[in-house]
Amino acid sequence: MATTLLAAPMFAGPLDKAFAALEVHNYFLAREIFLKQARKHPSASWYGMSVIAGRANNPFYQADSCYAFIMRADAAFTAAQDKERSYVSRYGVDHEAIEAQKRHAYELGWELARNVNTIAAYDRYIKTFISSPFVGEAALVRDHLAFQDARQENTSTAYKAFLDRYPQAKEVYEARSRLNEAVYRESTEDGDLAAYKRFIEQHPENPYVRQAEEQVYKLSTPGRTIAEYHAFIKANPRSSKLEEAWRAIYEQYTRDLSTNTITRFLQEFPEYPFVEELVEDYKTASLQLLPFRHDGKWGYIDDEGNERIKAVYEWAEPFVGAQALVGLNGRTGSINRSGKVVTDIEYDEVTDPAEGTSTVERSGHVGAVDRSGNLVVPMVFEDVGEFSGGLAYAERNGRYGYINARGDEVIPFNFSSAGTFRNGIAVVEREGLFGAIDVKGNVIVEPQYDWVEGFRAGQLSRVRKDGRVGLISPFGDVIVPLEYEHIGEFADGLALVVKEGKVGYINEQGALQVPLVHEAAPGVVGWGNFQSGMAEVQSKGKRCLINIKGENVFPCIFTDIGPATGHLVPVKKKGKWGYADRKGNVLFDNRYDLAWEMLGGLARVKAGEFFGLIDSTGKEVVPTRFAELAPAEFGLWLARTADGSGLIDHQGKVVLPLIYDDASLLRADLASVERNEKIAYVRLTDGRVIWKEEGFDD
Repeated sequence: MATTLLAAPMFAGPLDKAFAALEVHNYFLAREIFLKQARKHPSASWYGMSVIAGRANNPFYQADSCYAFIMRADAAFTAAQDKERSYVSRYGVDHEAIEAQKRHAYELGWELARNVNTIAAYDRYIKTFISSPFVGEAALVRDHLAFQDARQENTSTAYKAFLDRYPQAKEVYEARSRLNEAVYRESTEDGDLAAYKRFIEQHPENPYVRQAEEQVYKLSTPGRTIAEYHAFIKANPRSSKLEEAWRAIYEQYTRDLSTNTITRFLQEFPEYPFVEELVEDYKTASLQLLPFRHDGKWGYIDDEGNERIKAVYEWAEPFVGAQALVGLNGRTGSINRSGKVVTDIEYDEVTDPAEGTSTVERSGHVGAVDRSGNLVVPMVFEDVGEFSGGLAYAERNGRYGYINARGDEVIPFNFSSAGTFRNGIAVVEREGLFGAIDVKGNVIVEPQYDWVEGFRAGQLSRVRKDGRVGLISPFGDVIVPLEYEHIGEFADGLALVVKEGKVGYINEQGALQVPLVHEAAPGVVGWGNFQSGMAEVQSKGKRCLINIKGENVFPCIFTDIGPATGHLVPVKKKGKWGYADRKGNVLFDNRYDLAWEMLGGLARVKAGEFFGLIDSTGKEVVPTRFAELAPAEFGLWLARTADGSGLIDHQGKVVLPLIYDDASLLRADLASVERNEKIAYVRLTDGRVIWKEEGFDD
């Protein structure tokens, strides 16, 4: 800074000498005199000391001192008498000069702080140069640096320290947001249920409480079962996820959307909060909807023929429970009985639900949706299997593992292939060999077999190795050594075994209960299992039936024997079929070309080209006059003559006229019929056509 100083005259006083020395940069002399004159002429002396401290060409240069001295000078000048002010003005010390020196001190300190560029430097400047016009800028820069440090550390402690120290910083809002996030992150770093619940309890005002509640919800309902959802509701009465949990229970409980299940649901969960919606669902559930076609598009009508869902789809499946699969623009999705889209119609394939979850596929990517159509398993897999016990196998990058109903990996992707869990056990393949694991991923059967069937409830599993079959327990213990060519499924406590051309039967402990004495005839693995306490065997080329003790019930005189499921058993002799009672007594001469097992007291028979029905006495209750005859539900039979197809009852009475190109039974009182490639629905109780497609000739 340029300072105007007076030259010292001859016989000058001390201040004259001091300012003269200052003029010629004799800072040591000037400083010495100024300090001695500070009591007598404080404003001029401190001014001179500030000038010395504010010049960089002397050892006393220091911005802080420059500022401190000028502030003393300012205070002394303000307090001085007019005489003193007049006196020091001869040395250029006045209000204007003091203000100019202040500005110089401010600039020196500001330049120094910026060169150092640290939080401490800016803090010191702010505290030292209190009245500087640069204090605001210094605070901004300091706050920015402090916030960057806090972000670098990225901990709740760092953000809280920043907020406590710099409450006026412009970064306060962001710091508070980051503090909340850091508290959430640090409080829940264990990732378990207890951590998230503790966070909610300790930080109820934190905006991340909703995310914590979401995690509590997910962790509390990994299998997305009704029991899990209900337990969650009881344990978390103030959670924002209560509504979703209640709706999930309702969706699962009433997935068939029937009046009975809705009624039972309300009885079991009387506290359900959305009763008005439930009432509407009850009304909708009462509707019986049928696919119909109009102008090449499909929709749904009720059982009175009234249109309920407009015909806008390329195809429409019958309703299964609460939903039906439909197609639009080459894609597949589902709708409910009100016509509302549940699963977005955007997938290449949608499977029927298992445990409330349906697998969906699009362009080779597979995921899963819940019964509300929400994508709960992301589409990042090549395959997703059927959920069982809350787990499903999945394929990723050519390897198989297991995921839960939210797509989280539960069992690592370490297998070549994997099967669905059955009774808590799943078959897996590794390096071309098969074994089994439990729901925790623990290996309970080491991969060592060429094939493992899997474990049904309380049963053993068939396994094959080197062409031989045996049985193992769910613990991997070999119960039946791998010495057989075939082992059948257990029925009546026994399983067919084949070894070296002979057939016998083992019990569930693996012991031979029926010795290997019967012939392993062609196809025996298909017809040799026990049914209703008897099994078909062959001896010397003839067939007979044995009981579970291995005793002959039928003599070995037949060329073939049908399933022994009714009062009469089909038997073949001399190229013709007849029937014997369950003791092996032939009731009438064999006279049929084909004979089937007895169902509901009736058996289908064929003589020549025509079919009929006989009862348990052998009487033909329906003569052999039909070109086709097949069992339908509700005691009816699908029948066809030269005139067409229809339905008859067990006495041969025509229930649906045999005049259609095709017919199928939908319900006990409703049939679907086809003529000229057009469809119609006929009510069996009165024969009324409730709806027919344009072009159908009734």
